[in-house]
Amino acid sequence: MPELPEVEVVRRGAAQHAIGRTIAHVDIRGDRVARRHVAGPLDLADRLAGGQLLAADRRGSISGWSCRRLMRTRKRLLFTSG
Repeated sequence: MPELPEVEVVRRGAAQHAIGRTIAHVDIRGDRVARRHVAGPLDLADRLAGGQLLAADRRGSISGWSCRRLMRTRKRLLFTSG
């Protein structure tokens, strides 16, 4: 049984609908969202737009998404559901 079953259910559901789709638009609300992206939130939004979601996984309550436009930098989208 997963450590956090409710988080796994959300990850699975989102993955079923998102894997293989292209990100049309990114709206980053607040600088804290992109605090680890040195170039800032606008650059992050530009890099994500047009990217294709490849995979979704989870470690604890942290979900990770692989995006084709980020693959060459070996970065992933990480978020928490808390």
